[in-house]
Amino acid sequence: MDISVFIPVYKESNQLAGILNDLNSQDVSKEILVPIDEPTKAFKEEIKRLKSKNTNVRFIVNNERTGKSNAVNNTVKLSSGKVLLFLDSDIQISGDPDFLKKIIMEIEHTDILDIKKKVAKGKSFLSKMAYYEYFTFNVSAWLSSKFMHQCPAVNGAAFAIKREVFEKVGGFHRVVAEDIDIATRAFLQECSFAYTTDVEVKNVVYTDWRKWFIQRRRWSIGQAHWTVDWYKDLIRKFAKKPQVFLPSLFFLYPSVAIFALSAMVPSLWMYNSLLVFSLFLSIKFNVLLPVFLMSLPTANLLKILAISLSGFAFTAATFYGFSRKLGFKEMKLHELFVYYFFYSNLWIVLQVVGFVQVIALRTKTGPDWKT
Repeated sequence: MDISVFIPVYKESNQLAGILNDLNSQDVSKEILVPIDEPTKAFKEEIKRLKSKNTNVRFIVNNERTGKSNAVNNTVKLSSGKVLLFLDSDIQISGDPDFLKKIIMEIEHTDILDIKKKVAKGKSFLSKMAYYEYFTFNVSAWLSSKFMHQCPAVNGAAFAIKREVFEKVGGFHRVVAEDIDIATRAFLQECSFAYTTDVEVKNVVYTDWRKWFIQRRRWSIGQAHWTVDWYKDLIRKFAKKPQVFLPSLFFLYPSVAIFALSAMVPSLWMYNSLLVFSLFLSIKFNVLLPVFLMSLPTANLLKILAISLSGFAFTAATFYGFSRKLGFKEMKLHELFVYYFFYSNLWIVLQVVGFVQVIALRTKTGPDWKT
């Protein structure tokens, strides 16, 4: 086989039928394997229907939960493709008849291929915010691919890896963030990485706050464990090319710049500058004397406001530039404003909580842990 496709499912999937339909229409030498952990009663009936319509697809049903990493690693042993493509069961393939063919062609020149991921913008607040969030994932991957040809992370919703590389790094490990972990091990072993804009999938994201919160808690705990496990090795790597990694961090955490600049710019400097300016206006126009008498706390608030708005303006301009380059053309200024000042900061708070849980409370797993 040229390519083996793996679509792990936990309990059930509303998107699986559509994914299989799209994959079966691809004219390449392929095999499709679907490991399913703990299927619900209703989904067991769905599996029967899918088997009758997709006779070339191999379904591996585990009535007990074996865990995502175990299920996928065991299923890889049953496959024969030179290229391994991993797809989450909550994505949509965008109807490209050459989806698999392009992946096979592009991975000839690299070890790991990250696939462009977009979110279909719905009417819900969370789907709109996730659109910008996934955009930042794509920009970070593009920067690493373009300037380093390596990357310490991959978004596991859709990526391909050569079989020899998968075996070389030891497959998936039983960790919460199994996709980032395998990419990091490949990165530290000097495996090459590429990001493609010619192939894309669409992620179906949660529109319910409770499910979103459970997922993000798991992500935050997974990232905390990943950081604790690999920070020493990664710091040594990052120190060699900070010009690549710092822009990537900016896109992933744009609002962090506000806190950094607020801490770096002295309030007294801002206060003195405003004092001189307001004094000049007071003498010149004789109407702004009250401004001249403003307090240091007021100057501090003005400093934070000025830095925040300037930071957002720079971020918006940068995001719009990359959105045209990568094909994310549905950006709206008011949505980006909410993402920048609210959503991204909420995610940072959850990540901080995740680090506290892992480092201080010794939390080992995340909620709804799927490994």
